[in-house]
Amino acid sequence: MGRVALALVHQELLERTRDRWVLVISGLFALLASGVSLYGRSEELTATRLIGPSLVTLASLFVPLVALILGHDAVVGERERNTLGLLLSLPVRRFEVILAKFVGRLLALGGAIGLGLGAAVLFASAENRAVLLQLILPTLLLGAAFLSIGVLLSTLVSRQLTSASLVVATWFLLVFFYDLGLLGLMVVTDGQVAPETISTLVTVNPAGLFRLEMMQRFAGPDVLEGLGVGVAPPGSAATIGLWTLWILAPVASSSLILTWKKVT
Repeated sequence: MGRVALALVHQELLERTRDRWVLVISGLFALLASGVSLYGRSEELTATRLIGPSLVTLASLFVPLVALILGHDAVVGERERNTLGLLLSLPVRRFEVILAKFVGRLLALGGAIGLGLGAAVLFASAENRAVLLQLILPTLLLGAAFLSIGVLLSTLVSRQLTSASLVVATWFLLVFFYDLGLLGLMVVTDGQVAPETISTLVTVNPAGLFRLEMMQRFAGPDVLEGLGVGVAPPGSAATIGLWTLWILAPVASSSLILTWKKVT
């Protein structure tokens, strides 16, 4: 990144940290995470028994929502304010504009995640803190993937209201309805779908990949077999590849679209 792109990163970070919706949702996440830790501490529960799985559920709901909100106006917001042409007239390449917006908003997202999980770690008992720290990196990857999707949606549309509608629909689809669809598939087929197929369908969704990876880390490899669902986690190389694809592919697509699209 050049000097101009770094200045854009700084500007994006400052603007996003003042976003009231991001602040409200991040504060709610921190409050609920703190409550989970305090409850687990009062009941003398281990992180792997209750606190970890509960925080995984909270993170899989709140982090994608915050990330999509952060990304939904990245490009279309500039277009509606008629500042996109001015921004692209700066001595900076178009892919650097997308990258700067992504990085600046990712830093703001990292702060929101740090606030929520930091509060949980702070209120956890000493023996649980090391376990809960394992959540930080996967949660950042989850947020980065959904932020990248939000930026892509912002690049595809011409109105901010449309982008906002799309990110809400995307959140419901990937966080809620996707898993319900898989359960419906298993019910309709009477469980005849191959476990490998179910495993693939779960892990190609970033929210599903996050839940599977963290639930098995906290509750053991047989956590889903007890529910009659045999889903094997992907190997380390496949996991890294999936996260890399989800984070980089939408950002790269956004850069290509902005490069090809005529800005008026």
